[in-house]
Amino acid sequence: MAKSTEVKIKAVIFDLGNVLVNYDVYKAARRFSKAFKISQFAIWKHFFLSPFEQAYTRGEISTMEFFRAACRAFKKPLSYKLFKYYWNDIFWENPGMDKLLRKIKKHYPLFLISNTNAMHYTHLKREFKILRHFKRKFPSHEVGARKPELRIYRRVLRKIGYKPQETVFIDDMKSFIKGAQKVGMNTIRFKNLDRLTRDLRKLGIKF
Repeated sequence: MAKSTEVKIKAVIFDLGNVLVNYDVYKAARRFSKAFKISQFAIWKHFFLSPFEQAYTRGEISTMEFFRAACRAFKKPLSYKLFKYYWNDIFWENPGMDKLLRKIKKHYPLFLISNTNAMHYTHLKREFKILRHFKRKFPSHEVGARKPELRIYRRVLRKIGYKPQETVFIDDMKSFIKGAQKVGMNTIRFKNLDRLTRDLRKLGIKF
């Protein structure tokens, strides 16, 4: 945890995946592997570890372009409805986070920065009411940048109107935390709910 002792925290910024909601991409990989009749390694290489997936997460290609390219790459047609179901059916809410957000937002505006593609984000907004607590949300596909690229933090700070030292950013990924620290934000690396509440109190966050 990095702490600023000079400026009072005025805004709290959360990551989404594995902080507010948990996810299991292996579940999607297993289903796609069976549907396309190829190895899970090939699924991982194309979907989760590729520049193509990163481009989708930045909003550089559309959902339909992503879907059609996947079908072409694996040389097997799959209905869009089934593709979307496999792609989205991987999330569940992190227990206790909704209650914590309710408390924090009584004292601070809440914001969200997430490396999230359009299909996932549409699904998450529809299915998870926890997102209603946020004043503004900044998914990477709308911002046009991904964590830990410094431009995503800077663009968000500019849009919300707070100085970096007036914010605290909470994320589970070490590299994403380091990116936020490089632009001057206070940070907390998320481990679990109990640890988060302790770290928030150390920063003087009221809830």
